[in-house]
Amino acid sequence: MAPPHHQLLTQVARMFPDALFYAPTQAPLVALTIDDVPTPGDRDDTSTRLILTALDRHNRTAEHPVRATFFVITDHLNPGSTILQDILASGHEIANHGTTDTTPAILQPAQFARHFQEAHDRITELTQQPIRWYRPGRGFYNQAMVNQMRLTPGYESLVALASMIPFDTLQPLSTPNLNTWYLAQFIFPGAIFVMHGGSLERCSQTAQALPALLKLIDRQGYRVVTLSDLYDSLAPEDPAPEGLVSEGLAPTAKTPAGPPPPHRPQPPVPPSQPPA
Repeated sequence: MAPPHHQLLTQVARMFPDALFYAPTQAPLVALTIDDVPTPGDRDDTSTRLILTALDRHNRTAEHPVRATFFVITDHLNPGSTILQDILASGHEIANHGTTDTTPAILQPAQFARHFQEAHDRITELTQQPIRWYRPGRGFYNQAMVNQMRLTPGYESLVALASMIPFDTLQPLSTPNLNTWYLAQFIFPGAIFVMHGGSLERCSQTAQALPALLKLIDRQGYRVVTLSDLYDSLAPEDPAPEGLVSEGLAPTAKTPAGPPPPHRPQPPVPPSQPPA
């Protein structure tokens, strides 16, 4: 019988079948995702490069290099910036976080379609790379948003959420040490972490929290990978929790005239203990 906390996570996934909270695997893998990059008005992208530098320093001596997924807000991009190309050159992944730092679930379907497509077009134009993941601002989504995402070639059918509710946006409570401690509570096979950029303060805190967090994850025998790497690691025989929809199998609903009620998942708890 599965422990109660595993059952709770399964119930959350069942309640929100169009979202990916974790990967159903026993492999010692976790995904690291960074939201809200880059920082608007930061001409040289110095703040975002703090995060890249922290990852690069860890990777110089790591047996298994860390690879992260950066969720980009396109209105944050600075003229002439090469930050997306530099993220890719460092071995990381780029994903879609919309055009603005807002709550897209409150938009009318046509407004959201523009919000989503404009971000997609801008990112792919700059990177010449396909995009597989969309994460909605504030973690809210509705069926019209899911339908729009699934109409766009290349995207997975699941909205990219996470295994924990981000703590590092709560000011003034957030500190690097507290963020490291908080994220360490969610280390389990298939977990999806969220950390934040988007401002000098948040980038600095993320960059300061990463070294200790990554060492802790490494000591527990885990590898840190992109969201796509984690998803692709799933073998056909891996049991999916109830409610986790496989690509292409999700139901399609008619788009309503107004914005449907948004869904906001509750924070799940780890389904298992880390390997010894």
